[in-house]
Amino acid sequence: MAGPVSEETSFSIAAAEVPPAFISKPDVMAGRTDPLCRSIAWGAMIAGSMVPMIFGRSAGEDGYSLPVAQVLILVIAAAILSRSSRLRAVGAFVLTIAILRLGWSVIAPVLGDWPPVQSLMNSLDWGPKIFVARLLNVTGALLMLTTFVGRHLTPDDLFLRIGKLNAPVKPERILWFRSPLRWWHLGPLIIVIFAMAMTAFLFSHLRPDFWQLSQHWQLFPWAVATAALNAANEEFQFRCVPLAHLRNVLPLNEAVWLTAVFFGLAHYFGQPSGWLGVVMATIAGFIWAKSMVETRGAGWAFGIHMLQDIVIFYFLAMSMKN
Repeated sequence: MAGPVSEETSFSIAAAEVPPAFISKPDVMAGRTDPLCRSIAWGAMIAGSMVPMIFGRSAGEDGYSLPVAQVLILVIAAAILSRSSRLRAVGAFVLTIAILRLGWSVIAPVLGDWPPVQSLMNSLDWGPKIFVARLLNVTGALLMLTTFVGRHLTPDDLFLRIGKLNAPVKPERILWFRSPLRWWHLGPLIIVIFAMAMTAFLFSHLRPDFWQLSQHWQLFPWAVATAALNAANEEFQFRCVPLAHLRNVLPLNEAVWLTAVFFGLAHYFGQPSGWLGVVMATIAGFIWAKSMVETRGAGWAFGIHMLQDIVIFYFLAMSMKN
């Protein structure tokens, strides 16, 4: 039917299109979230984030002891929670955070320091070296598969499909629009905005030599491969799996924000870096998680993320001599 669509109508369209696989428990859908589960979920996110490591490095702690301690505490907590019928659902999320921290802050660095891997890295050019470094983080994704045991999660639960790319966009207070909009229109706009923001940040922090760009055309296949690998790995570990485990714990919008904050904190030592990088990555994480739950797939999240990582790859390449 032609004519303007009200905000209420766009909400009902989005709700009506959600398949059973994405529906949370009735209590969660009705807003009756268990306050204890909520507190545990947010507490586990902070405990398993980079926050302890940020303060630890400020105090001179720069080894594996702190992330190992984070993992042990979270694993013990998950084991205790799994014995409670009331808290079993949030226990799976706590275990997910523990495994993510184990993969990114313990296993991947240990593998990177392993002499055979060090020897391989030293024999590689810069492009394949970055790809191999990103490949080490996939170990966390493989370990995360253990959180599916006994959970009966489906690919739909994990958003492991492209999704409906023209799905309606639910208006949010932090977004500038109030009229009905679809992801097919918002997605390209987000790509442009994110690219401009990322370019400005990286230019001010890395001071790249743009004259080197013509010398790095041969790196393009490695840029695409590295960006695709990293985007797929981070979307799976930071959004697909946590959102699936939070569906019976928190309201959908709150779960989106929780994963966004966790993703943002993970970038304190990455790119974009620092507290400004945390804010930028949190906003990006919110948009990508929002796209997943509204399109019921990872198409927009993966595509935008991959393009962002190509930009980062080339800025790092142009900054090597600086």
